[in-house]
Amino acid sequence: MQFFNVHSHIFNMRNAPKRFLHMYLPDFAANLIDRLTNTEVGASTFAFLLSKLGGNGGKRYASFLQVGKSRNQREIFENLKSQYDDPHLKIVALTMYMEKCGAGPTETGFEGQLEGILEVKKEYPDNLLVFLGIDPRWKRSGQELRETVERHFNTPIKVNATRSVYPFAGLKIYPSMGFYAFDEKLKETFEWAAEMSVPVLTHCSYLGGLYSNDTNHVNDSLNPLDIYAGVKYSETFGAGTPPPHPDKSRKLLKWILGQRENMRNLNTCSYFMEPASFKTLLDYHSKKERPLKICFAHFGGESHVLDEYHERSSGDIFGMIPANWCAQIKDLMLKYPKSVYTDIAYAVGNSKTHPAFWKELQNPAFTDKIMFGTDFFMTERILPEKDDYASFKKYALPKNISDNNAWEIMASQNVESFLTSKYYP
Repeated sequence: MQFFNVHSHIFNMRNAPKRFLHMYLPDFAANLIDRLTNTEVGASTFAFLLSKLGGNGGKRYASFLQVGKSRNQREIFENLKSQYDDPHLKIVALTMYMEKCGAGPTETGFEGQLEGILEVKKEYPDNLLVFLGIDPRWKRSGQELRETVERHFNTPIKVNATRSVYPFAGLKIYPSMGFYAFDEKLKETFEWAAEMSVPVLTHCSYLGGLYSNDTNHVNDSLNPLDIYAGVKYSETFGAGTPPPHPDKSRKLLKWILGQRENMRNLNTCSYFMEPASFKTLLDYHSKKERPLKICFAHFGGESHVLDEYHERSSGDIFGMIPANWCAQIKDLMLKYPKSVYTDIAYAVGNSKTHPAFWKELQNPAFTDKIMFGTDFFMTERILPEKDDYASFKKYALPKNISDNNAWEIMASQNVESFLTSKYYP
């Protein structure tokens, strides 16, 4: 049986925006860390000191830093691969278009990130499955975006004199970087993906991950035309529904540290990726012979998974629907059974989520829709990959549904179904 990790990343800090750290740290801290780690020696020294002086938390951040500051994507992939006891495991690595998230340009540019990962694909054509990150701002029009995507997918990589492979197996979107899935410029690409059975994976973790720190863009983009409904986004929830509104909360400490706008943008960007914003897109594709396959990554996020499991309130939620995101994803899986999947990436690092995933897997409506993934190397701040993998596998192996255990269902059968297309036969 073939096993997979459906959600990982192998980009490094050269592929990330130059002010990436400033989105999460005060300027003085981000500048200091960046200066101290801008060489291999500096990064290794800083990581060593952090691991020795910072306790267990310091060790985890040291691991995260060392991975992110690796020389290239090959090093990161080999680090990831070495942590698995299954040499045949296939790993999905998600590329990300980060050029427009309000944190400056990247050193390599997006094309440089793609060139780097495809070099790794040449060396590991069977173990590495690459998802192409797309963003409506990447190209000038929807037609150009679709043509670019098709060209990337249909240009084989020559592995050796007798073998070539397709470079990409799926698409990745990250709406919290400042766009909705119903953006007009994505429509043609999604139609092509549905026709080819190419899977799409979208980030969907409440207040977790990357976001757009371009305040003007974020605030100006909250209530655009929904191309599938033909009306403004807010009107898809009923006539007279108030439009999304920017977060204007006030936190004294964040203001003192110069982080107030960052926090506000992080909160506001939840509108772009909330599960409810995908309904018109899913409705449109549900009427087609081949519906679009889309995975809502992270099952809504660790905190929402646990809140749903314990049947407790998730508190105030930024978004059009004030409902738990894990619950919203479950509703979408029920309504669009041919389209919607989810993965447990990042949240799986907290062992308290494991019973929650098992509970949902036992529901026949969800048994074939929940997939194993880890979110390496983001998770290195919390838990080493080998422990993340081993802990969940140990929990899932004894849990049986019919003739298969939870590990076989989530890490093999469901991922195989999600990935199957012209480009992953």
